[in-house]
Amino acid sequence: MDGERIESSSQLAAMILDKAEVAVVPGEAFGPSGFIRMSYALSDADLVEGVSRVQDLLAKVK
Repeated sequence: MDGERIESSSQLAAMILDKAEVAVVPGEAFGPSGFIRMSYALSDADLVEGVSRVQDLLAKVK
């Protein structure tokens, strides 16, 4: 996105927070890289909204 290359889950998490305004945790915080974690401790409506925002953002990324 914007010519930026995502090379780690930390960079992906930062992009998701910046562009989709959804907080996720990079996998490196728990050991494995190449993954992100999401919290499900919120309402169903908020969860659907957050996942939708991330999905829309990732659809724009090549």
